[in-house]
Amino acid sequence: MVLLSGNDLSVLDVEHVAIGRATVELDPAALDRVNTAHQRVQDWGARGYPMYGVNTGFGETVHMAVPPRFAETLQVNLLRGHAAGAGGFFAEDVTRAIMLARLNCFLKGYSGVSPATVVLLTDLLNQGIHPLIPQQGSLGASGDLAPLSHLALVLCGAGEAIVDGVRTDGASALAGRGLAPVRLGYKEGLALVNGTSAMTGVAAMSLMRGYRLLDIAISLSAVLVQVLGGSTRAFDERGHELKGHHGQIAVAAVLRSLLQGSKRVTRHVDLMAAMADRRGDAQDVVDTGVMIQNAYTLRCIPQILGPVLDTFDFCRDVVERELNSCNDNPLIFQTAEESFHGGNFHGQYIAMAADYLAVALAEIGVLAERQVDRILSPHLNGDLPDFLVRGDSGLGCGLMGAQYLATSIASENLDIAVPASIKSIPSNGGNQDVVSMGLNAARRCARLCDNVENILAVLGSACFQAVSIVGPDDFSASCADWYATLADRTEPFEDQEPVHLFVERVKSVLLDNYEARYSAAWARNRAWTESSEVAGGSHALRTLATEE
Repeated sequence: MVLLSGNDLSVLDVEHVAIGRATVELDPAALDRVNTAHQRVQDWGARGYPMYGVNTGFGETVHMAVPPRFAETLQVNLLRGHAAGAGGFFAEDVTRAIMLARLNCFLKGYSGVSPATVVLLTDLLNQGIHPLIPQQGSLGASGDLAPLSHLALVLCGAGEAIVDGVRTDGASALAGRGLAPVRLGYKEGLALVNGTSAMTGVAAMSLMRGYRLLDIAISLSAVLVQVLGGSTRAFDERGHELKGHHGQIAVAAVLRSLLQGSKRVTRHVDLMAAMADRRGDAQDVVDTGVMIQNAYTLRCIPQILGPVLDTFDFCRDVVERELNSCNDNPLIFQTAEESFHGGNFHGQYIAMAADYLAVALAEIGVLAERQVDRILSPHLNGDLPDFLVRGDSGLGCGLMGAQYLATSIASENLDIAVPASIKSIPSNGGNQDVVSMGLNAARRCARLCDNVENILAVLGSACFQAVSIVGPDDFSASCADWYATLADRTEPFEDQEPVHLFVERVKSVLLDNYEARYSAAWARNRAWTESSEVAGGSHALRTLATEE
C-alpha cells in the first residue's frame, strides 16, 4: 500500500503501484484540502466570479463568458472536444502511472476537483479499471490535454477502459465494479486534463527502467573485464575520487565489488613487471607486446556510465518534484479568495529531463555495442574464438549475426535521442505559441529502453558464450552466480537454432533476475529515498553492490 498526501510520491512508489499493483490510500488531511478548494471554486462559480475554465471558454476563446446554467456542459464538452488521441494505447502499467500522477496532483489541494472525483479515481486504480489512453496527441502545454481527456471520460461513465483484460465502455467498467460516474462541477473537467501527469507518469516509468538497464550494463561490464583479462587499476578508488563526480565514483565502486575475488583480471603491478622483463636492458625502442592499459570499453566504464547515473539521478529529482507539484491552471489558493492564472501546466521541465534521459539511455547502448564488438572481434578478443564460435570457425557463425542487431539498434538510438523539447510548433490560434512536446519526449524514452534492452541482451549473450568457452571457475563469485543462473535456463549457442532464440532467452533471464532482486529490495529502497542523501550515487546501484 502507498499512502498519498500530494507531497512525497517517489518514482519507486510509482513503479510499485504501476507494476506491482500496490493499492493506494488517501491522507485524510489531503482530502480536507481538496474539499476546501472545491467548495471555494463552486462558490465562485455560483457568484459569477470571473475565472478561467469556470465561466469562460478555453484556450483562445478565453474572452467568451459562459453563464452558470452551462457549468456542467462546459466541462463535459472540454473532455469530448479534447479526447483527440490516436496511435496505440498505453500499456496498463503506464496508464496506472499516469492515473497516480494526476491523483497526487489533486491531493495538493489547489485544483478545485471534488472529493468524490478524487475518490473515484482512487477506486479506478485500486479496482483495476484502466482507461484506454492513446499515446499520440499531446503538445505538453497546456498540459497533456488529449490523453488526460481520454482518462477523464471514464470517470464520467464515457470513454473506454480495460477491466480484467477486457476492453469495455466506461459506463460498463464502472458498473461492473459497483461504481457510479461523477457529475462534473465548476472547473473539474479542466482540472482533470490541464496538467503534466501523462508525460510525468511515462517519464517515471522509463526512468526506473533506465536504472535497471544501467545496473545490468555495469554487471555485464564486470563480466567482460574478466573475460578479456582486463586490468583492475582503472577502477582504483583513489583515481575516481580525484575526478569528484558521484556517479563515476559509484560505478567504480560497484565494479570493484563485482570483480572481487576474480583470478581472471590482471593486476597493474603484473603488467609493469611483464613490460620491464621484456624490455630488459635494451637501449632502443622495444615492442614488449604488453598493453599496460586497456581500451576505453574496459578502462573508461566508470567515466562513461557514471555520467549516465548522475543524469538519471538528476532526472529523478525533476520527475519527483513534478509528481508532487501543482501542475494545474488556474490554481485556487487555500488561504485567500484568489486564484493563480499561470502556466504550471507547461511541461518544459519534464520535456527537457526526458531529453537528458534519452541521451543517457542511448549512451548505455553506445558502450554496450562497442563491448559486443570487442568480445566478438578476432582482432580484439585475445585468445577467444572468432565471434565466439563453439566449433569450427567459418563453418559456424557464432554470434556474428547478433552483433548486427546490436549495431543496428545503437545507430537507430542516435536518431531517437534527438531532443524533442526544442521542437515547438505554435497551436491553438496562437495561444499555445511555445509548447514543450513533453509527452513526445517521454514516450521516446520508453522506445529507447526497449532498444537498450536488446543491445544488452546481445552483450549478455556474448558474455555468457565467452564464459562457457573458458569456464567459470576463475571468475568472481558474483560472475559465477550470474553464469550459473543463465546456464540453468539456456545452453551456449552452437548453431543449433536461430540465434535470436538464444539472445531472447538470455534477455529474459537478465530482466527476470533483476526483477526478482528489485521486488525484494523495494521497501529498503523506499526507506533510502526517505532518508538523507548519501554521497555515492544511485539507490539502485548501492542495492546491487550490497546484494552482490
